[in-house]
Amino acid sequence: MSGYYDEILEQIRTAIQNGNLEDASYLLRQEKCMPYIPEEIELKLNQLAKDLSYAKSEKIPEHEDSLDSLLNKLKGKPQSQLSAAEHLSDRNLRVCIEKIKDYLAKDPQPEAASLLIEAIAEQEIGEEFTLIRNGLEFTFWGDAITPLAESTGFLKAMKLLEQWFDREPDLQEMARTLVIHEAYQYLPLSYEEDEAEVLALRIAEQVSNMMDDGKSYRTIMTGLQKKEIRRN
Repeated sequence: MSGYYDEILEQIRTAIQNGNLEDASYLLRQEKCMPYIPEEIELKLNQLAKDLSYAKSEKIPEHEDSLDSLLNKLKGKPQSQLSAAEHLSDRNLRVCIEKIKDYLAKDPQPEAASLLIEAIAEQEIGEEFTLIRNGLEFTFWGDAITPLAESTGFLKAMKLLEQWFDREPDLQEMARTLVIHEAYQYLPLSYEEDEAEVLALRIAEQVSNMMDDGKSYRTIMTGLQKKEIRRN
């Protein structure tokens, strides 16, 4: 996995140096929610987080979007919504609760909504929200949502996928990406620990079908069946 970490650290470093602070923040957020980070990598991520914070503080104020501007961008095209949500997730959402509520209740861009819901959970905002997604309505309290980094089902699914694809780093990385996306898209709901294996198997099957014609998934299922036989 050293190759993966070298690449992601370089991506974050380059994004900061080029002033792409939104991209750097997103990449850092993804890595920080991982259930296991090697100690030496965590130290480097922490240093990059400090570099990012410094870069944000040094950024020329007139080049930064105001809160009103970001909220207005939530009314725009999908990419504009996603960009605005990424910036807003680093702001104090308590000062614009009503507008965030209004946005979530109007069938928002899915990834943008997920970022905002994760930020609401992290900030433990004790307000009731309604999310409309594909015509379905979800009502939730912000301080009752489990952030991804604390989701037992998500963390266990990540661990299972890392074990299953331990000798196949490319498949493992694809699985990591898909399960993170899946967990974000599932918000405001979260996976319980007893749902982890089902989630992990679904992701493993997707990855295997895409990358090795299902071979690795069949190997995983054979291994699980042998374990079940031994238990009985």
